[in-house]
Amino acid sequence: MRLFGTAGIRGPINDKVTPDLALNVGRALGTYIREGRVTIARDARTSSVMLENALISGLLSTGIEVIKLGLIPTPALAWSTKQLGDAGVMITASHNPPTDNGIKVFNGEGIEFYLEQEEELERIIFSGEYKKARWDGIKKVRSRDVVDDYIGAVLDFVDHETGLKILLDEANGAGSVVAPYLLREMGARVITINAHPDGHFPGRKPEPRYENIAYLGGLVRELGVDLAIAQDGDADRIAVFDEKGNYVDEDTLIALFAKLYVEEHGGGTVVTSINTGSRIDKVVEDGGGKVYRVPLGQPHDGIKRYNAIFAAEPWKLIHPKFGLWIDSFVTMGLLIKLIDESGKTLSELVREIPTYYLIKKNVKCPEEYKKAVLDMAQHELQKALRDEIKEVLTISGFRFNLTDGSWVLVRPSGTEPKIRVVVEGVTEKRKEELFRLAYGIVSKAVESLKRNARA
Repeated sequence: MRLFGTAGIRGPINDKVTPDLALNVGRALGTYIREGRVTIARDARTSSVMLENALISGLLSTGIEVIKLGLIPTPALAWSTKQLGDAGVMITASHNPPTDNGIKVFNGEGIEFYLEQEEELERIIFSGEYKKARWDGIKKVRSRDVVDDYIGAVLDFVDHETGLKILLDEANGAGSVVAPYLLREMGARVITINAHPDGHFPGRKPEPRYENIAYLGGLVRELGVDLAIAQDGDADRIAVFDEKGNYVDEDTLIALFAKLYVEEHGGGTVVTSINTGSRIDKVVEDGGGKVYRVPLGQPHDGIKRYNAIFAAEPWKLIHPKFGLWIDSFVTMGLLIKLIDESGKTLSELVREIPTYYLIKKNVKCPEEYKKAVLDMAQHELQKALRDEIKEVLTISGFRFNLTDGSWVLVRPSGTEPKIRVVVEGVTEKRKEELFRLAYGIVSKAVESLKRNARA
C-alpha cells in the first residue's frame, strides 16, 4: 500500500505526514463510514494538535460528528471508541522519533482497521471521491474526558489490589496521564520518571527496546522496587525489568501470559507475530494449546481468523476478554496480579519459561532491492539448510523452522530501508552458527545487487 504500513500511517512530519494528508484521511474515513460519530485522540508530539485539527476538519466536511478526547494513550482511545464511536483515530507515531507523526484508524469495536479497510481508505483518498455534507448537515465537535472511565474499566477487569513497589518510566509520552494513577489506585507504591508529556521526548528515546531503557536495571537495584515498567510514546507498548534489575525480554513476557491463558482455558489458540520465539510455542503446547503466527501489525486479523484467547507481538499484548486492541495498562495490571497471586517474584516466574538464544540485526537495503534480496536469500538459505528445515513460513519475508527447535527469519522492514535478520538457537553456539550463515547470505545479496546496478 502507498500510505498505510504495519501500524497505520507513519513518517516525517510535513514530509510524508502533512496536514493535507490528515484532512484527506478524515474525508476518506467520513466517506467510508457514511454517518455516525468518530472519536479522535492524540499523543504528546509537537505536531499532533496540527494533525488533529486537520483530520477533524475532514471528518466534519462529510457530515460526521466528532468526539474529541484530547491527549490520551492509544489503548484509551481504542476503549473509548468501542464505548462512544463508530470509528476512532489516534494521532501518533508510537515509538518513532519526535520528528515523526502518524495516523492510526480503529473500527467501532476498538480494533485497528483491517488490511482491506485500509486499502479502501487509500482507494478513496487517491480517487478523491469524498462525501460532501450540506451546510446544514455539518455536525458538532464535542469534547469528552475519558481518563477516569478508562482507568475504572481496567481496574474492574484486573480486579486486584497490590502492595508492590513499582518504578514507572513513561518516556514523556501519553501514558503519563493514565499509568501512575492506575497503579496507585491498585494500591501500588509508584516511583515515576519521565512522567510528564513532552513531544521532544527529553528523557529517552520513546521506543522501549533494551538499549534505550537499560539504565532502569540499575535504578531497580538502587531503589529496591519489585519491578520496573517502561512504555513508549503512545503507551501501547510495555517493557519490564524484574526485581533484580534484569530485563525481561519480549518473548518471555509473551510466553508468561500465553502460559497463563492456556492454563486458565485448558488449552486454546494463541496468535503471535512471525518474529517471536519458540519459548511461546513450548509453553502453549505444554498447556494443550496451539500457536499461529501472523504478519507484523496483524494480530487482530489473527484473533478473528483463529478465535484466539490471547495475541501478541513484541512489546504489544492483546487481551481479548477486555478488548481486541493492544493494551499495556491491562498488561501491567495482570502482571502485577500474577506476581502477587503466584507468591513468587518476577524473576522466579521468568525462570519457569524455557530459555532459547535470540539475535537480531539489520542489513541496510534500498527499497527497490528488497524483493530481490529476499528471493536470493531464501534460495541460498534453503539450499544450505535443506536437511534441517521442518517448516517454511512465507509471511513478512520468510521463516525457516528447523528440526532442532531453532529458526531463522529474514523479513523486510515495513518502515525503513532495511532487511531484518532474526535467528533463535537452542544453544548459544547454534544461534551464532545460524546467524553467521543468514546474515552473511543477506549481506552478500545486497552487495551483489548494488554491484550490478553500478556496472
